[in-house]
Amino acid sequence: MDKSLVEEIRACLPRGRTLFHYFKDRYALMLLAWMVGEGAPLSRLRAGRAARLLQKPTVRQLLAQLGNARLDRLSLASMWSPDTHTFLLTLDQWGGRRARWFQTSRPGYNLVLQLNFSHGHDGAYRELVRPVCRAYLNGWGHPVLREGRRRDLLRETLAWARIDLDFDTGEALIEEIQSDWVREAASLRSAAQRARERGHRDLAFWEVEGLPDAIIRYVDEVLTPYRRMWAEAMLAATLMFLREELGLRVIYYHSHETGSRVKGMGEWLPPRSLYTDLPRRFCFEETRDCPAFLLADKAFRRKYRRIATPRWQRLEL
Repeated sequence: MDKSLVEEIRACLPRGRTLFHYFKDRYALMLLAWMVGEGAPLSRLRAGRAARLLQKPTVRQLLAQLGNARLDRLSLASMWSPDTHTFLLTLDQWGGRRARWFQTSRPGYNLVLQLNFSHGHDGAYRELVRPVCRAYLNGWGHPVLREGRRRDLLRETLAWARIDLDFDTGEALIEEIQSDWVREAASLRSAAQRARERGHRDLAFWEVEGLPDAIIRYVDEVLTPYRRMWAEAMLAATLMFLREELGLRVIYYHSHETGSRVKGMGEWLPPRSLYTDLPRRFCFEETRDCPAFLLADKAFRRKYRRIATPRWQRLEL
């Protein structure tokens, strides 16, 4: 999309703290709330795409409490968990005219939604890992939250989603969701484990001042709940943002093969599960229909014609 549209969206949204609360499988409650509205019979839900959502433990617990044959939005919103994690959502931009370099489906810019940790996590991380610089487990060449004038909003970034959209067609495309943090933390833990086995206490080569035992504790105890749910939390936050803040209800998500081709990713492919298992859990359905706003772009059409059997994931909220 045009850079001016990205800047307009960022300027129009609230400038204060936008918090997002998430617990495991909350996405099922969110999707069901959008599907049922003021109420829907369970028989209809069980016969459609929502059937898999009804099997989630949190939803089954709610159904047991209700003891009736209908499900409504207010009941779904009332469900909560003591294992809730709070994130800070922020917006950024990514891209330029070189679509292949920035891995965008068409030349231009993506809107970036960032899922940032809480102060509680960041404090534990700094105390245990003691990195020598900020964003140590994130690549500065990626769209993570950067230091600006609002230091009270500065957090480490767990994950982000890149989004292309068009208000005229009412469509949005999730280009990717990604977390450098989880991957790099696993590498750091392996280094700490090797150092501990060799009796070493110094991990200066890795640009951290924390002891191996403390680093292993961070990854195994502090980061573990985030590692288990980062992808679904990121996708849930993205859908909430697109529907509630931008009013878009037709959401596309790349398939692994088609997305890799149109974004020009070459051999550096993302995990397949992020483009298969994850959207399937969120009730996306496979389609050969392409987002209409992409087909309006000449550069996109040129490379899209080379794909014999394109596949997309589509969700209407």
